[in-house]
Amino acid sequence: MSVKPSIGLRRTREKRHVADMKPASRRGTARLSIASAAVMRAPNIDLGGLDRFTGYVVRRAQVWIFQDFKRALKELDMTPAQFSVMKIVAANPGIAQARVAEVLCIERARLVQMLDRLEAPRLIDRTRSATDRRSHALHLTAEGARMLERLQERIEAHERNVVARIGAKGKSDLLRLLAPFLR
Repeated sequence: MSVKPSIGLRRTREKRHVADMKPASRRGTARLSIASAAVMRAPNIDLGGLDRFTGYVVRRAQVWIFQDFKRALKELDMTPAQFSVMKIVAANPGIAQARVAEVLCIERARLVQMLDRLEAPRLIDRTRSATDRRSHALHLTAEGARMLERLQERIEAHERNVVARIGAKGKSDLLRLLAPFLR
């Protein structure tokens, strides 16, 4: 005798792959993988008009892009958020860690943990600010600069994957259209 999952359980599974995808933790990463796999396995499901909602389509694109981005960085044991922090610090030597949290929309407590992980292998240097002892200034180390070069090669491969999916003009148009959300 086979037992069918209850309706509530099925809804929970559906919600997990559509609405509850937060990449803030390893569990979040698993949810994104579940989402990507579910979407690829079920291409003939009627989306009920979801494909006309900007948020839904942008989120689906973000899941695909994020997964590809993570694959590009995985071999170097770097997360997309860590890469973003390193890029900001490289472009703004001496930036206060509070400003990094602000510009990347990262909770301060989470940023502190991330900086600990970047500081341990000596990729960044965190020092007390000369002008405000309550603040920490961030600098990329020589090792961090070398790592960023290695990461950049992988990110360029990721960007080629995006172009293969939507074309060079599509990528350019997408960046132009989404630019107002960066402000």
